[in-house]
Amino acid sequence: VQPSNTTAGAAIAPAVQVTARDAQGNTATGFTGSIVVAIGTNPASGVLSGTTTVAAVAGIASFSNLSIDKAGTGYTLQATSGVLTAATSAAFDITPGAATQLAVTVQPSNTAAGAAVTPAVQVTARDAQGNTATAFTGNVVVAIGTNPGGGTLAGTTTVAAVAGVATFSNLSIDKAGTGYTLQATSGLLTAAASTAFDITPGTATQLAVTVQPSNAVAGGTVTPAVQVTARDAQGNTATAFTGNVVVAIGTNPGGGTLAGTTTVAAVA
Repeated sequence: VQPSNTTAGAAIAPAVQVTARDAQGNTATGFTGSIVVAIGTNPASGVLSGTTTVAAVAGIASFSNLSIDKAGTGYTLQATSGVLTAATSAAFDITPGAATQLAVTVQPSNTAAGAAVTPAVQVTARDAQGNTATAFTGNVVVAIGTNPGGGTLAGTTTVAAVAGVATFSNLSIDKAGTGYTLQATSGLLTAAASTAFDITPGTATQLAVTVQPSNAVAGGTVTPAVQVTARDAQGNTATAFTGNVVVAIGTNPGGGTLAGTTTVAAVA
């Protein structure tokens, strides 16, 4: 009785049977020795579980609870027993089981604020044995897990899986921070968290006066010191900007003249 195509982790049914035969091909009904089955051709590095050594009864050994954990096409089993000529089964396939869990299989990478995370994040639905659940076509949702910068996740955050895999091609986060994670969910499947990644500030696009000038005596130094910050398009401090910033009087109700160092190179 040959092994049949079976779901990963499930018992191969009907039970595999191996028969001891004499030189003329008759069932050797007096044979009661032990017969051992093992994987022969192993296309997916699967592991054979169940009772793999069975004593023959009237020359026949039945293996009722064999299973293989990894999905693959073209497995075979090999049966041996001492000095008897071994036998190899017909080829059979192990198919993925139903989805039970998610895994982030392409992790998010360090990315500039507001830019698409590249390469695209991928989330895979897997069966209980860790095989890609290729029949799964449900929606997978990603959201920020750990959020060190108070960022907002933009882009298409709900994607239907194709052959068990959901690809998120345009995700972005607006606020710089170190140690973001994403979390993927889909109904009752076990959720998955990504590895940590960083969102870095983008290129400077704008200035902001972040320490405002205070009322001062004419001719006295304005204190505390005025500070101007270069920011990216998302409002993060553009820490890579080191250009010169120039201040001048804007509204001038008293016809005053601005003294002091009015051109300063930015630091971070």
